[in-house]
Amino acid sequence: MMFRTLNNDKSSLVAHLYSLFPTLVVQNQSCTKLSLLRSVGCYPLIVKLVCPNFPSSKGSCVYGDEETLFMLKNSQESLNAATESSTTVEELLHKLSDLLLEVEQTNPKLCVADHSVEVLNVSSQILTELETVGWENVSLMSPDLTTVHLSYVDERDTTHTIQILFPPNYPSSPLAVSHQLPDCWEAPLTTSLSQTYNTWVEAVTFYLPCWSALHDLDRLCWVLDPDRPGTQHLYRRLVVATSVSLHLVLDPSSPLALPSLRFLGADQRISPLRESLATNMDLWEEEDPLLTNLERVLGVEFPSRTDSTKDEWSVECGICYSYRLGEQLPTKNCDDPRCCQPFHSSCLYEWLVSLPGCRTTLNMVHGECPYCSRPLQCSRPTE
Repeated sequence: MMFRTLNNDKSSLVAHLYSLFPTLVVQNQSCTKLSLLRSVGCYPLIVKLVCPNFPSSKGSCVYGDEETLFMLKNSQESLNAATESSTTVEELLHKLSDLLLEVEQTNPKLCVADHSVEVLNVSSQILTELETVGWENVSLMSPDLTTVHLSYVDERDTTHTIQILFPPNYPSSPLAVSHQLPDCWEAPLTTSLSQTYNTWVEAVTFYLPCWSALHDLDRLCWVLDPDRPGTQHLYRRLVVATSVSLHLVLDPSSPLALPSLRFLGADQRISPLRESLATNMDLWEEEDPLLTNLERVLGVEFPSRTDSTKDEWSVECGICYSYRLGEQLPTKNCDDPRCCQPFHSSCLYEWLVSLPGCRTTLNMVHGECPYCSRPLQCSRPTE
């Protein structure tokens, strides 16, 4: 046995380790390279250690064959913590055994032996596809190879992620894809992982100018909707003035062109904006930033996030005092130019029908504004 050629101290220590870990193999006389054969469920693994300061674990590194790296991929933080917190090789081996046991317990499917030729062929095909895409682009992978997260870092150094689900009957059925791109983008219906990934990367690159233009609005303006802008959103609803907002949608093929615009608020307050838009549309310059063009064409200065708070602009419903009510936004406004208080349609309808003097005509209810008592009407909300 190898430990007979070691000095007495190392020989006794190696013998002790062999008694604790019967499948451990010391691969050189300096005891700086060790291998541990360990099963996780039905899968045998070889865990390899480099221990330059044996028996101390200082500077040790844990690695292994492809199966081992695959099993430990989602436990990398725990593996690093185990390596850093151990002081001896024996302690590190115990922690590695505990970590592999945790992997086994949290993945029951690993304990089910299913090594049919068909299953192995599918697994082999999936691994080949992943190798084609590039392992550096694989950010997460389930132990049973049914789910893979692929990533891409764009020119702004932002990381994007796509989730790929391999169906049970893969490759007879196409891949299922989950992504954070706008709804107008559809993943190709294919069994090819590389085609899906490359098409997705092209789409990410295509939408970058849109995201860049919208990012400036998010940074400088008060955004009412969406609550948390993401890469899937090509629209914004911005505060323009008290009780007045602008809903815009960018055209991804021409992100700096004049977007689709819709004004929300009392007619007395949005009419001047519509007139300015009609008069100044020729002033739109695609070389200029989106916000600069909007302010030039509309003849207004959008409220700044640094100089005001959202509460100053009366954007919440005047009845429930919230901005979002389920999927509803406060789009119904009092027509009095001195009031212009916004309401959710459902809130206003319930308020008006509760008034003693309300009048109902077909699906329309008539009453008074709860703030200024001006005559106000509202249609029955659709179910």
